[in-house]
Amino acid sequence: MEAMDLTKQLASFSKGGVPVKKTVSISALIRGAVKLALSGSKVNCEFYLPDDTWLIDADKGQMKQVINNIIINAKQAMPEGGTIRVRAENINVTVEDSLLLNEGKYVKVTIEDQGTGIPHEYLQKIFDPYFTTKQKGSGLGLATTYYIIKKHEGHISVKSEIGAGTTFSIYLPASHEKIQKKSVLSEAEGVSPEPVEGRDKEEKPTTSKGSI
Repeated sequence: MEAMDLTKQLASFSKGGVPVKKTVSISALIRGAVKLALSGSKVNCEFYLPDDTWLIDADKGQMKQVINNIIINAKQAMPEGGTIRVRAENINVTVEDSLLLNEGKYVKVTIEDQGTGIPHEYLQKIFDPYFTTKQKGSGLGLATTYYIIKKHEGHISVKSEIGAGTTFSIYLPASHEKIQKKSVLSEAEGVSPEPVEGRDKEEKPTTSKGSI
């Protein structure tokens, strides 16, 4: 399995990795990718995925690989178990945000772990091909992740503190044609959206658990 994953990642670099985009729900994609990556582990995941999260235009296979790579890194940073929190939110990016992105509507995906953290001197290198601090790591996982997100005209950033965990933030352009209608209808009907955590079942923290 590891050899197959490595082959796929090498192929992404060698062939250019041009994404074949379709309009997809990032929330559904996240749930599936996280469930697979955490299967059989002692790590739990809490999801904060609002029903009205905008759709994105993305290559489903490549985007699953992005989520899988980050979740696996988070899992490996918590060998004794712990909780990963995954959140999606709609944001409007402006020039003042200084995110190296074009202005417009984006979906921001935040993946936060409770792991060992990344030393400050490594933070500027983690997206470099073949850079790794793991004995069995290839150093291609996060490099591939960065490359795929750039090909989707998005952006990824990371914050980390030793002993306190790591947070990856991913920004992906919202679909121009098929933004979900729920929030639009609410505005038209004069309904004020409630806070994300308190709106409905879909948006309450849910936990998927596994054990070894």
